[in-house]
Amino acid sequence: MLLLMALLCAAQASVAQLVQTHRFERHQKMSDDYFNVIPLVDDGLALFRERDKFQNNNKIWELILLDTALQEKKTIELEVNSRNKMIGYEVTLGTLFLLYRTGETNKNDFEIVEINLKTWENVKHHFKPDLDFKLTHFIKAGSNFIFGGYVNNEPAVLLFELPNNHIRVLPGFFQKDTELVDLRTNLNQTFNTVLIDRGGSKENRKLVFRTFDDTGKQLLEDLVPIDENKALQAGITSALAREDLSILGTWGERNSKQSIGFYFVTIDPFNEQKIKFLDVGQLSHYLDYLSPKRAARIKESSKQDLADGKIPNFTSYVQPYKVMEYEHGYLLLAEVFNPVSNMNPYYSNPYYYNPYYSPYGMNSYYPGYYYPGMGRMYRPYAYGNNTKNVDEIKATESVVVSFDPTGKVQWDHSFKIADVKMSGIEQVSDFYLDEKKLFLLYKKESELKLKSIVLSEDSASESSAKMLVSDPVDEIRSEKEGEGSVRYWTGNSFYVWGYQTVRNVTKADRVRDVFYIIKVEVH
Repeated sequence: MLLLMALLCAAQASVAQLVQTHRFERHQKMSDDYFNVIPLVDDGLALFRERDKFQNNNKIWELILLDTALQEKKTIELEVNSRNKMIGYEVTLGTLFLLYRTGETNKNDFEIVEINLKTWENVKHHFKPDLDFKLTHFIKAGSNFIFGGYVNNEPAVLLFELPNNHIRVLPGFFQKDTELVDLRTNLNQTFNTVLIDRGGSKENRKLVFRTFDDTGKQLLEDLVPIDENKALQAGITSALAREDLSILGTWGERNSKQSIGFYFVTIDPFNEQKIKFLDVGQLSHYLDYLSPKRAARIKESSKQDLADGKIPNFTSYVQPYKVMEYEHGYLLLAEVFNPVSNMNPYYSNPYYYNPYYSPYGMNSYYPGYYYPGMGRMYRPYAYGNNTKNVDEIKATESVVVSFDPTGKVQWDHSFKIADVKMSGIEQVSDFYLDEKKLFLLYKKESELKLKSIVLSEDSASESSAKMLVSDPVDEIRSEKEGEGSVRYWTGNSFYVWGYQTVRNVTKADRVRDVFYIIKVEVH
């Protein structure tokens, strides 16, 4: 009997458990704009959207603040110049910054709205760069704002000194055939930049890493040679949650949009180091979304190619979204996708690999921190070089790879995604890691999909659940495809959002369209 109980307890512990604790919803009219959902970690969530309202000839933007139980704390109406477009935001402890730009050209003014999350007061900051500046990155370091982008197709980094409203262009960035792939604030309020040389010559191409203090003074520079037959695509830096700095990303053959695998490089300006390249055939679970026979053939081919000194020939569309630092090294979240629309597999645009995404999330090993650089683009207007040139994609797999501090793979796990469609390259899934388990979560229409992996046993279980509704009589009739997603929040919780049509026969308005957010906990 005791043995049976022990077996039952062990089986229960290995099953993925998902609990939906709270739901927030708001009626959504056809004329209403979509909400932008901004995580504030332990301060809750911020919901933000443009309204079809005017005051003093300004457009009204609605900001709703929710606590961690999805209870409404405050609703604020902000007056914003009607010509301004929201293009990004940044979060620091106790403060939310909303970034606007006037009109749709690259020479117009920027406006930053600073909102105190305790007093609800807001202050506006204006500046004009006096350059034809195409924005791709927006962060805050110390009391200053840093903007990354392009001037005449050459990377540029601008620093806006908030106390005196002074703009400076940082030197050393105007280089031809070079891409700014990352701009990120560290936990100590310094910031990093990563440039990748995409020049035509196979030789002497370099990855250029720099760290600056919050005033724009360069603290270190590391130039790392790139192998002549390989091309670095995306790249994400760590943020000094650990003592070391590293860059993780994807690589492939030159001029190809598809990836062969991942790379890892440790930043060490005092010693020469090589980029460590890994093809996906070397990973244990990356190929699990394929049939077992095909996956086995690819792994065998990869093994043979490496033995022969060749570059493996299996490629896939993969986008890295997040790097998380933890006590054993680094975790990289990436997603495999397939373009739905016709998409040339080779570069027609040298800056393809720079869709703006939220690259960081919180984790249990560094409780209470706001990862700097949480700003992201909100439906950015066409910036030319760094636009997403995919009309629609289908996400097919989520993968998490653990690297030790030297770049050696410790483990990898994946979760097959049931062809979730998105209107562009957008993050579909997210993960949470505790001391024993890795949890991967995504939503498919109005259903939540969870995979739980016990790392010590390399065993996994999957579960699904219909979404929580506000009333037991509510019936979800449909979910708007391509809108909403899942993100890790804080502790062991995620938040899920989207748009649904809900039916309730006991109410006067039997059918209603709603925006919703659900808090999900995993165990």
